[in-house]
Amino acid sequence: MIVGFLLAMFFAPPAFAADSCTIAYRVDATLEVSDTQFKKGDVSVDGVRGSLVIEYPQGAQGQVVDGKVKVLHYAMYESFKIDTVVNITTTIHHFTPACNGSDEPTWRRASDKGFPAACRYTGNERPVAIGVLRKDDNAIEWGRCKAAPSYWAADRKAYTFSSKSRGRGCLEKMRAVGNIHCDGRLACKWGGLNGGDNPQFDVWTQPLIHGPAGSDHSVTVSPDLSTIKTPVYRSDGRQSYNLPNNSPSRTWFSWVATRNDSSPFTTCP
Repeated sequence: MIVGFLLAMFFAPPAFAADSCTIAYRVDATLEVSDTQFKKGDVSVDGVRGSLVIEYPQGAQGQVVDGKVKVLHYAMYESFKIDTVVNITTTIHHFTPACNGSDEPTWRRASDKGFPAACRYTGNERPVAIGVLRKDDNAIEWGRCKAAPSYWAADRKAYTFSSKSRGRGCLEKMRAVGNIHCDGRLACKWGGLNGGDNPQFDVWTQPLIHGPAGSDHSVTVSPDLSTIKTPVYRSDGRQSYNLPNNSPSRTWFSWVATRNDSSPFTTCP
């Protein structure tokens, strides 16, 4: 009897104590700057690299199941130049909740000591946004997020870092840390910038809402969860999400996230 019990235990499939697992993703984002003065600073930038970590609910046998998902980390790095009547070099890390373990890094310029090539996830259990996975619909529906009224405004000066949004479907404590270098005195002023360096450090709550008020809050996921895509275009032709800024312009972004199996934080089968 004892021998039989031990054999049954030995050959039984493993039980999973954890009720969740995580997947780390590589992010490939697109940024679109629009509505600049005389459209001289308008630009679309592809290949903006970043990272995303999502925690999924896990069933008794270790499979991912429908239910609450948690965003544990999001990051992307803006590094591009605009060369028209004004020369602007942007090197800004966007991240939440931390960049390589720090939520208030001392670096700003790319030449500063410690300025990173990427903001990597080093571990975080508190979600910065929450959604619901519906596998049959190939979708993640972000939770409710009440965006600041200026998020929808046509006024290019309205949506700034001081605009207040809230809700579990927003990215909490999103940060923009880096520098915008501008050459061209008068043209820099048109863009609300000083000539030379413009160090950046801003914190806000980022809505994950596609399109005008009333649009759905979902992203598309592949059946095996290896790919996540934001809606690429709004009905007005802009990219998915609206980033705040303090210059007279609008900044939009969308992204595709691809599973990174080389990451130690990818634990889902």
